[in-house]
Amino acid sequence: MSIRASLISFVIRHTIRKQFNEMGDVPALRDNLARSGAMGGKLPGKVTIVPQPIGDLEAEWVTLENIDQNKVILYLHGGGYIVGNAEGYRDIAWRLAELAKCRVLFVDYRLAPENPFPAALEDATAAYRFLLEEGFAPNQIALCGDSAGGGLSIATAVNLKNLGLPQPACAMLMSPWVDLALTGETISSNDGADCMLTAKALESMANHYLGNRDRKAPLASPLYADLSGLCPMTIHVGSNEVLYSDSERIAEGITAAGGRAELEVWAKMPHVFPVLAARIPEGKVALAKMADFFLRHTDSAISSGEATPA
Repeated sequence: MSIRASLISFVIRHTIRKQFNEMGDVPALRDNLARSGAMGGKLPGKVTIVPQPIGDLEAEWVTLENIDQNKVILYLHGGGYIVGNAEGYRDIAWRLAELAKCRVLFVDYRLAPENPFPAALEDATAAYRFLLEEGFAPNQIALCGDSAGGGLSIATAVNLKNLGLPQPACAMLMSPWVDLALTGETISSNDGADCMLTAKALESMANHYLGNRDRKAPLASPLYADLSGLCPMTIHVGSNEVLYSDSERIAEGITAAGGRAELEVWAKMPHVFPVLAARIPEGKVALAKMADFFLRHTDSAISSGEATPA
């Protein structure tokens, strides 16, 4: 663990973790997090941001010169389904675009509690349909998400399968939240070690997103879904996270269902640390690995002529 990662973990523990754990009303939480400042760096001049409405859904293109305009990463942000927006994720979006040499479509899906489940899933699915309608080949699209957005990415892949739509080339996930029933062993065992999230915070977020609905509903908690027939996935998670068990169990579930899931465990790294690539070296390395995963699967699809990677 780098000195920078250790320092930023300390800052997160005494700012963001406290705000999540002492969560009051959600609008106030959003305001407090916005005032805390973004963890990303200043957006470089080489990056272009273009708004892209999809019906009533707000989205934006993040792009640079000299990339493959036919490839795209569909990014679904984290925030427990209750916070998060494009502005706070532009840093990781442009870094992925540069490393993966593709466009990134960032989706500002509707948030709970104003828009509970399945609003986020509907918006993510609508964004994927939009890409297909725009002429993007499924084998040149990837899903990518952190935390709740990681779980939403897997739920979207399951939903696409259920709807008879083609799978994307792959998915890149950071500490995905896939079990809103909070049954993972590390929900309790890592509750003190995780510098950002607590069991209490996750319980509040799950309540806002699902209300009285079944916490094990497969399209909200994809750990309980039929995981067969999904695209290849890579998962990055920190060993101290309360959601470590979620990453471990979803990787095992996908593999047991005949799919491919690469799990990379990073010692003591904070929750969704690749989002902090502007601040810590480990984040840059993780993003490079995810970009390589994307390129391997999209390039192999082109060379083989397959509709989706094997």
